Amino acid sequence: MIKHSFTALGALTLALGSLAFAQPAMAAAGAHATFQTGGPYHVAPGSRIGHASIGNRVLDYSTNWSGYAVTGGTFTTATATWIQNAGTCTSGDGQTDMSPWVGLDGFSDSTVEQTGTSVDCNGASSDYYAWYEMYPAGVVIINKTVKAGDSFTGTVTHTSGTTYKLVLTNNTEGWTFSVSKKLSAKDSSAEAVMEMAANSLTKFGTDPFTSFTVDGKAVGSYTGSGYTIEQMEIKVGSTLCDSTSALSNEENFTTTWLNAC
Repeated sequence: MIKHSFTALGALTLALGSLAFAQPAMAAAGAHATFQTGGPYHVAPGSRIGHASIGNRVLDYSTNWSGYAVTGGTFTTATATWIQNAGTCTSGDGQTDMSPWVGLDGFSDSTVEQTGTSVDCNGASSDYYAWYEMYPAGVVIINKTVKAGDSFTGTVTHTSGTTYKLVLTNNTEGWTFSVSKKLSAKDSSAEAVMEMAANSLTKFGTDPFTSFTVDGKAVGSYTGSGYTIEQMEIKVGSTLCDSTSALSNEENFTTTWLNAC
């Protein structure tokens, strides 16, 4: 399993280039790296890349996140469905990762409540697994079957007080995992993300996310004053690693692998 990392906003100027270094397979894991906000730009940990505004939608570039988020309010529930695509693992590519997930927080604050799946490559060897995380606690592996091509639905809900419920269902294999955990958090964003948590993005083709809703509403419907819909793509240096499509039906999108980064 690839180690995931987190860079707090206050440490950003001291942590350039430090966000997501690969560790040996099945190493202990930290938190998934997240977006931060600073000045007039959205800032991915380790880099300041910039954005383009289109109405209430912002196109952001990150060194490790692609997908969609909504900000500008307090959110209770995020849910999405995705496919855990097959990873193409070859001996010359080293350690790579692709991790689709859904969650609350982490775009501009210091906690992340999330559940998802991953395929990591260590050379030609692949590792598929499911997980959840309540940062600043580390990643917890879900001991259930995960195969290439499986369909997953994840939901993260702030139920009451400091309690969050995380539910992950493998729609293909027929299992559901549910856990409740406590964390003091702000609920300031909700997101469905394809993350690169290693030095490079595992080759995965095109991956669909469907039914991304926040508090029971399609993410694209958050067009009111104060809300911002964040469309994210992974870019390292001048290389665009993957692309994120426009929303269809206000709740569906795809991420597409483009380049090794």
